[in-house]
This record gives sequence, structure tokens and C-alpha cells, in this order.
Amino acid sequence: MSALAKLTATEAKLLLRDPGGPISILGIPLGLLVVFGIMPGNDTPSAEYGGSSALAAVIAPMAVALLLGMLGLMFLPMAMATHREKGVLKRLSASPVAPSRLLAAQLLVTLAAAVAVIVIVLGVGRFALGLAMPLNPGSALLSVLLGSASLFSIGLVVAAVVPTGRAGAGIGYATFFPMLALGGVWVPKDQLPGALQTVADILPLGATLTSLRDAWTGHALHVLPLVSMVVVTVVCTALAARFFRWE
Repeated sequence: MSALAKLTATEAKLLLRDPGGPISILGIPLGLLVVFGIMPGNDTPSAEYGGSSALAAVIAPMAVALLLGMLGLMFLPMAMATHREKGVLKRLSASPVAPSRLLAAQLLVTLAAAVAVIVIVLGVGRFALGLAMPLNPGSALLSVLLGSASLFSIGLVVAAVVPTGRAGAGIGYATFFPMLALGGVWVPKDQLPGALQTVADILPLGATLTSLRDAWTGHALHVLPLVSMVVVTVVCTALAARFFRWE
């Protein structure tokens, strides 16, 4: 077994011993989907959404984007910083493990948690609310992968340097909520001023939401959000590996 595989397995065991983070994060997207899903008319196809329902065109993509944002910007930095605070990273520093492999293992485990929670949320939506699945599943998968990579890479930058779990959570909140406001989540992107609509397509959370909405309604993916997510992933991953510290 390679060093990366061993690290990933170890990180997965640590997560399974205390799965409270991903489980608590599950509540917000699931609650959002259920509350809006049971409202009259939200599951009815509408010309406003190109023949899709509000539940499929707006609420479900928002639920998935929120989930990825919370996992990447809040859970991941807090988990890694807690390792540092408890001295786990200090012990690992005595081994030949490179920081890049440790960060990659954390990334893979968080991605697996994201996939599991997405399956639960969409499963409930499908069987309890009649939620339509994305009209373009390939684009939806690409959007989830790029959205996860970009949002998680930002979390890795924070995780690389913060000293404690509380500091990681604080910085995560300070990053997450402005992205909600400027990414077209709190206020629909179409209602933002022109310049802010471009900002919404550039910020990873807004780029993820835009791409998921395109995939769910069967439209071609916009180029700007895709480019933004790739650039953010490359830059932030490099920064995280460059500035990572064990203690």
C-alpha cells in the first residue's frame, strides 16, 4: 500500500470515529431541500425555469453547493487544525511523509464524505419529494468535482497554517458567509448588479452553484465558472503545500 493510501485510510478511520462534523453539516442542505420541497408549487415544472421545477433548478443545486462549501471552508480546516492542536501532525512530522501527501489524504477523505452526504440528500429528495435528477448528469458530476476541488483547496490553505480548531472554524465562517452573499446564494445571481454577477461566477461557491444549475436544467456549462474553479484549485493547492506547517 502506498503512503498516500495509508494516510487516506488513517484519515478515514479518524473521521469514522467522530463523524459528527459531516453529520451536523448534513442538516442544513437536507433541511433546505425538504422545507422548500414541501411548499406548494415548488415541484411543478415552470416556464420560468425552462420546464424544470424550482426544486430542481434552484433548491437542489443550492443544497449541494452549500454542502460542498461547508465541508470545504469550515469542516476541513477545523479537522486539520484540530490534528495540529492535539499534536497528531507533530508526530507525523517525524515520519518521511510529505505535507502534500497529508493534504491529499485529507482532501480525498473529505471528498468521500461529500459524496456520501450528497447521495443521502438527493436520495431523500428523489424518493420523498420526487426531485428530478440533473438533465445532464455528466456536467453535474464535473461541477461537483471541480466545485469540491476549488472549495476544498481554499480550506486546505487555511488548514495549512491555523494553530487550533477554533481558529480554523472562525476563519472558515469568515470565508464562507461572504461567499454566500457575493456568490449568488443569499440573493439570486440574476438579481445582483452586473459587476457582482461576474464576481459570483468567479468565487468558487457561486461558480459551483452556477454550474450545478446549468447541469440540472440541461444547459451547457458556462466557461468562466469552470476556468475559475480550475485556477483556484491549482493556486490554492500550491499555496497550501508551500506554507503548510506541522506545528
